[in-house]
Amino acid sequence: MIIAALSNIIISTWWETPKMSSIRRDNRRLEKRYEILQGKIASAERTLADIKHRDQYVYRPLLGIDTLNLPVVYSDYVDSKYEHLQDDEYYGELTISTWKSMDRLMRKIYYSSLALDATQKLAENKTEYSSIIPAIWPIDRTRLKNVSSLYGMRNHPTLGIMRMHEGVDLTAPIGTAVYATGNGTVSQSQTRNGYGELIEIDHGFGYKTRYAHLSARFVKPGEKVTRGQVIGEVGNTGVSSGPHLHYEVRYRESSVNPIHFFNKDMSAEAYKELMEQIEKSSK
Repeated sequence: MIIAALSNIIISTWWETPKMSSIRRDNRRLEKRYEILQGKIASAERTLADIKHRDQYVYRPLLGIDTLNLPVVYSDYVDSKYEHLQDDEYYGELTISTWKSMDRLMRKIYYSSLALDATQKLAENKTEYSSIIPAIWPIDRTRLKNVSSLYGMRNHPTLGIMRMHEGVDLTAPIGTAVYATGNGTVSQSQTRNGYGELIEIDHGFGYKTRYAHLSARFVKPGEKVTRGQVIGEVGNTGVSSGPHLHYEVRYRESSVNPIHFFNKDMSAEAYKELMEQIEKSSK
């Protein structure tokens, strides 16, 4: 009995069983995968630290933005990317789950970093940016009779059909001066179907403004203009039911509501009063 016990101890010490050998191989594979994952985690942590630093020293001081807000849900990669990990009978599912989590984290970091880079560029050009934003009324408000048509779906006053109205109509006498609402370069100055006499200004940073139904145009394509410069006069050209300025603000080729930009040229009380008047007139 003693000899047999000693023999078992010696065998188990100097010779591995197939099960022990398999366990050792599994451990080596896990250690290797763990090292790779640890490397990715360390890289992610360094990137996150950089994002946190830029969020603290770029967003808040320069633009007054408190937090990074990216409401985006990133989907997993296709399952075929992880097929080679399914061979692990015991740890495959855990490993795949960990890799998917890391991939989602890395992609979120990547897109967050891109957003921060764009904001940092914006911050570096803050002075230029503030001068190009459409930030004043395109006509003198003392000459404004009323805001005759708002941004959004409407029954077209001339065509008599429901149609998207991509700007606001500011009723004013023919000949009323029309101002560039921000610095930029004239991209269009022409007669155009529907718009009549039209001026379009490219302000940069994705912003453009359009001024339509003019009676006169004082600028040419390629000409630099500054905020407040007289570029034309209110008219009644194109598809129009009466003298007014059709004014559009576009961002990245899509129209946005110009009313939201008027508050930059008004006190909070005056803007609130305007919105109340517009709400009453739209009922």
